[in-house]
Amino acid sequence: MERIAVIAIEKPADKISANLRVFLESSSISYPFSVKRIQAGRNSKIYQIEENGSKWILKEYYQQDADPRDRLKTEYSFLSFLNINSIEHVAEAIASDSNHNRGLYSYLPGKKPSNVNNDFIRQAYEFIQKINQHRNHPTARSLPNASEACFSISAHLKCVKKRVNILKEMVPTRGIDFDAFNFIQKQLVPKHTQIERRTMENVNDKVLSTTLSNQECILSPSDFGFQNTLINEDTVSFLDFEYAGWDDPAKLICDFGCHPEIPVRNEYMRTFKDSFYPWLEETENAILRSEILMPLYRLKWCCIILNEFTSMGRARRNHAGEIFDYENQLHKSKTYFNKYLI
Repeated sequence: MERIAVIAIEKPADKISANLRVFLESSSISYPFSVKRIQAGRNSKIYQIEENGSKWILKEYYQQDADPRDRLKTEYSFLSFLNINSIEHVAEAIASDSNHNRGLYSYLPGKKPSNVNNDFIRQAYEFIQKINQHRNHPTARSLPNASEACFSISAHLKCVKKRVNILKEMVPTRGIDFDAFNFIQKQLVPKHTQIERRTMENVNDKVLSTTLSNQECILSPSDFGFQNTLINEDTVSFLDFEYAGWDDPAKLICDFGCHPEIPVRNEYMRTFKDSFYPWLEETENAILRSEILMPLYRLKWCCIILNEFTSMGRARRNHAGEIFDYENQLHKSKTYFNKYLI
């Protein structure tokens, strides 16, 4: 179910843990099977399981006391909801093991897209629409709020301010850290102050503090964008629901338009926004909020790119076993900042 870029680290039979073998065999994956580590996922260890030509994906999720998010429960329950309601082009949730933070999913073929076209945009917005056709299903109401869900403009402001403050408090220990800290203090922090002040000046207090009604909230995959898709014969499959749940549609719109990895052009963004009109009553307000919040979310994405410079971000990457290029990541944040925020 994760994008596949194999680094082909295969576990010999004698190195497969007993509890993993029991877990897989309880899901009718009979030994002998192969377990290959694949380079995919920034918060999880991802394995490809193969037995007699059949393939599955195993995820071992990051968990730390300082980060209380239950990624396994969130992704597994959201995928189960999609499976129950016959939403296509996602993995099947097969089994989970909360004791070892593992989830087993069906394998999805395909490759990450290198660019975006009209048909991919259509498939993306139809996916969101199909999910939300089941917003009133009994199982939908048991789903949690999305990670960093916000239900008022004030909440969006507080969420981004928290991220900025975490970066402000970083303690540099090496050369690249000092470079990042300098960029944060001299450019990110002043720009955040400017965006926050402008938002509060241009939006009246009532609008700032008004909380969305249930009817205005949507079920969101969160972190939604083409970086979390696979393309197989022009069909888009959707991945990565570790942060999914109830959220403000404006946040989904902003994240879809802001993600730096596979950018979405302005004309495609207009199409994506307009796709909410047939099924979401308060679409006009959602689009207006997204336009108010877009500069704030551009800045938030500068902060997200710099996650690796925080202790929690480094811990997640270490868990995933990712070799990280900090200089390149700082360059990406600076480039994104210069493109969208100057």
